[in-house]
Amino acid sequence: FTLTTGNDRRFLCMKKILITGATGFIGSGIARKLLENGYEVCATHRTSSSFEKCKAFREKVRWINTDKRGWEEQVKTEQPEQFIHAAWSGIAARERNDWDLQISNFRMSQAFFNLAGECNVKKILSFGSQAEYGSPGIPATEETAPKPADAYGTTKTLTLHYLRNLFENSPAEWYWLRVFSVFGEGDNPGWLIPSVISGLLKNQPVQLTSCEQRYNYLYIEDFLDQVFSVVASGNRESGIYNICSTKSIVLKELLIKTADLMNVPHSLLQFGSIPQRPGQNMNIDGDNSKFTKQFQAESEPVGLIAGLTRTIAYYRNMES
Repeated sequence: FTLTTGNDRRFLCMKKILITGATGFIGSGIARKLLENGYEVCATHRTSSSFEKCKAFREKVRWINTDKRGWEEQVKTEQPEQFIHAAWSGIAARERNDWDLQISNFRMSQAFFNLAGECNVKKILSFGSQAEYGSPGIPATEETAPKPADAYGTTKTLTLHYLRNLFENSPAEWYWLRVFSVFGEGDNPGWLIPSVISGLLKNQPVQLTSCEQRYNYLYIEDFLDQVFSVVASGNRESGIYNICSTKSIVLKELLIKTADLMNVPHSLLQFGSIPQRPGQNMNIDGDNSKFTKQFQAESEPVGLIAGLTRTIAYYRNMES
């Protein structure tokens, strides 16, 4: 199998990858991307998991139910060469300070990392979060000291340290990919962009805060290209990498652009009609220069405006 990126031609043998969280927004996208590029995919799930986001490729994945006794031996039998850990619960605002829930995420991650070590994987990817940085007020680099403001960000940072301690002196490559805001088709309908699009499609007023926050948004397909470049590359420096776009945007400007693309009046966006939630981070901006020096995505980025256009078309089709 041959992958060409600019002048860089890499020859890839068939590889087997285990993914956790493959029924979620990000995980399902990664599974699809890997299958499209000729990888074998094994994925864990729970008995209660919904496969709605995996309908197009569910039969192409070998699923392992972690609620069933002996699932760890199933993973070992599969002998995955790479391991991608995308599972994490409690990411909604109301759950981010639930310490018991967030610590359970750490325990789950700990068990998966230990299992990856027992399987002698060649590469392991796990997803961190912009929440680890808190609100530094400047574009955060990987050298920016973490200052998480909630249990979610704190537990993510703890999980990073466990991953690093487990693998930094091993032959395996390890990558902690700090994800900033990702949007696109199939996102959680309760998140900002899909909820605003849904309201505007119905020609309904959308109640919003003043939306003065500055965030870094990355379209899902551009996110997947960045992740895939890590999967497909070899002999890169292990460590922490920001996964984000090159430019942040004020939320108010983002939502006005969305309304313009939908050709609806700005008056439907009722800025300032609800208060900011306590502890709201007002500046979550990332610097991805370290990532771009090490990895090269397989195609030109779709970008914010084209990504919004595609996302709007997706939800418009869902409404029709």
